[in-house]
Amino acid sequence: MKRTIIAITACILLMNIGGNVSAEEIGWKRKISIGYNQANGNTEKSQLALAGSIKKVMDSSEFFSGVDVFYSESEGKMDSQKWSSTTRYSYDFGEEKRWFNSFQLLVEHDFFADVDYRILPSTGIGYWWAREDDWTLSTEAGLGYNITNYKSAQPDDESVTAYGRIFAKKQILENAFLSEDFYVYPSLEGDGTSLKSTTEFTNPVSKNMDLSVKFTVDYDTDPSAGKKNTDTLLITGLNYTF
Repeated sequence: MKRTIIAITACILLMNIGGNVSAEEIGWKRKISIGYNQANGNTEKSQLALAGSIKKVMDSSEFFSGVDVFYSESEGKMDSQKWSSTTRYSYDFGEEKRWFNSFQLLVEHDFFADVDYRILPSTGIGYWWAREDDWTLSTEAGLGYNITNYKSAQPDDESVTAYGRIFAKKQILENAFLSEDFYVYPSLEGDGTSLKSTTEFTNPVSKNMDLSVKFTVDYDTDPSAGKKNTDTLLITGLNYTF
């Protein structure tokens, strides 16, 4: 328990000391998303998808906080429930501002994957290979602390983990973009490896609204007993930015 408190506190403190410059307009952005998705893996249900986020782009830093919720019922009874929250802060440094530090806190709950909650604070360093209006590419690596509490009798986990990330975003039509956000989390204490991939296509339908098609993959080499190691979501929805 003491290690858990130290890990969470350290991440929160790090977040307050210092995002990345992008081609985006400096200032606050808020986004609300609503959609519908088809899940495969530990649940095979179509679900309501809701999401909200806030982001502030500063001169050489960026703050982001968002939450995604997936839920469905059959005959008045819940048969799928999953949510995740990400808070991230990063700032650029170096002569050309190509390098950046990142500090992130991930919190997850997945009822049918046996995860009551997972808390993963992490910090790392990354490099911008490209950062233009029509093409963005960055890589980063770092360390985190994975705290997982299971719904079943499976023993809870606390372990140090490394992570690697690749983020790419490309303009493919006049105003449409295709992006990929890929994470790998290899445990440094022999607790397996998890992968997270989010591929998204966005196309504006008005000044403040985008059509979004998103495909996510969660893979765990060491899932709970009786659970599948791969979960996928195909999400179609609308994003409203203001």
